[in-house]
Amino acid sequence: MEIQFKIDNRQQGSFFIEESGNQIAELDFAINGDVINAYHTGVRKEYEGQGIAGKLFDKLVSYARENSYKIIPTCSYILAKFRRHPELFEDLWVHSQDEPAGDACGVKPR
Repeated sequence: MEIQFKIDNRQQGSFFIEESGNQIAELDFAINGDVINAYHTGVRKEYEGQGIAGKLFDKLVSYARENSYKIIPTCSYILAKFRRHPELFEDLWVHSQDEPAGDACGVKPR
């Protein structure tokens, strides 16, 4: 499974995986200046439990570090990964009042 990348002229982007021409997973984000708002991670039910979301997360982290971005984790999945090992992500993590408090993904940019 190859992770693909797309970003539009409004700086809305996604890391995603397709299988047989169908998108099976995505991590959606928006870039504003030097900050990535990572606001959604999703994997189709039949592909859950295979570590796919973790691979998308790792790609986001690599992309942010390679391009000197910080990350606001408004997606609850990404926030949970940051909270599990904050020492690994302190160089990236922008703490924000928009961080989700529950199980749902967070604030999508307008």
